[in-house]
Amino acid sequence: MLKVTLTFISSLLCTLVFAQQKKFFYGRIFDSITELPVQDVHVSSSNQDTSDYTNRSGLFIMRAAPGDTLNILRVGYYQLKIALAGNALLMDTLHILLVPKTHELESVTVSAYNYADYQADSADRHKFFGASIGYAHPLFDRANTGAGLGISLDRIFGHKQRSKKRALRLFQSVEKEKYVDFRFNPILVHSYTGLKSDSLQQFMNKYRPSFDWLRAHPKQEDLLYYINSKMKKYFPGGR
Repeated sequence: MLKVTLTFISSLLCTLVFAQQKKFFYGRIFDSITELPVQDVHVSSSNQDTSDYTNRSGLFIMRAAPGDTLNILRVGYYQLKIALAGNALLMDTLHILLVPKTHELESVTVSAYNYADYQADSADRHKFFGASIGYAHPLFDRANTGAGLGISLDRIFGHKQRSKKRALRLFQSVEKEKYVDFRFNPILVHSYTGLKSDSLQQFMNKYRPSFDWLRAHPKQEDLLYYINSKMKKYFPGGR
């Protein structure tokens, strides 16, 4: 009986020590080609204690202990696993490079994150939004413009549900921005301009095309001509 009790106490102490070793830490994930932060990366630990998604700055927060493994996953990028040594958890912020899947198209490098992936992500966002407002049926119609998925306001809400209508309009605005992000993406712009990091972000912010322009110019060639014209403004004297 004494042996069993001592074994139990020893096991309990080990568990408490392990729990005390766990801590919250920050990490940032960057694209290895463009050197820009990567948003919507899913980060989880091998002990299944916590998980998080990166924000627009590529930042996430996790709870882990030395010896845990981070599983890092995002569509269009190679999956990454990182074993956490003690010194990694002592850093203010852990910086991680994620390698994108790419291929050559029209003499430029483009992301392997294709239109089917974008449509699947759009459908997931619609489902999540529908659940958040308590709408059980599919939010979108198959007959849509091809940029994401279309929604009819009248199909969902009555005239008195103005707050939900405003929420839906905001959601639709975000979906348009997601479409712009998909077409005017950092890997394509970097491949064509050679810009990286802050310079690439500055160029993309300054010359970001509108949703309506991209919908009116669906061909890749049109977008490359657009980027080329903006390069002449960005480098007026040439490079």
